[in-house]
Amino acid sequence: MALNLSPETGVKLTKKDRAHVLKKMKQGWKASCMIPDYVFDENGDIQIASDMNRRVVKIVKFKDDGIHFEKALKNKTLRIPWFKIIEINTSKEIRDGIEIKMNDGRYVAFSIYNSYKIKQITEFIANYIVEKKNS
Repeated sequence: MALNLSPETGVKLTKKDRAHVLKKMKQGWKASCMIPDYVFDENGDIQIASDMNRRVVKIVKFKDDGIHFEKALKNKTLRIPWFKIIEINTSKEIRDGIEIKMNDGRYVAFSIYNSYKIKQITEFIANYIVEKKNS
């Protein structure tokens, strides 16, 4: 499940960069996201409104139980547990983004807000997701 983003030549993440990225992943990172169009019915159950994903800007957090998209569902957090992730690819919809396919056939794509070493950071995040999924 290697993700080849062809990083800028000669630019690498330093140890300090990796520590900073890990800290930002835990506390939350503003990201442009493509999430499934989930809605709640009158019973409070989650339903899919349309087959198209919708573009939103949300805070993405990486926690022990999965990936959290804050306030993605009105005022609720969309959580993707590690075991639901089946594949990680580069996103065709979002520039320098990651597309995460889930076992229910849906996918989520996101790209963090950062211009400095964006490809290296995105690859680091993808490797982190693979590592968490496999452990």
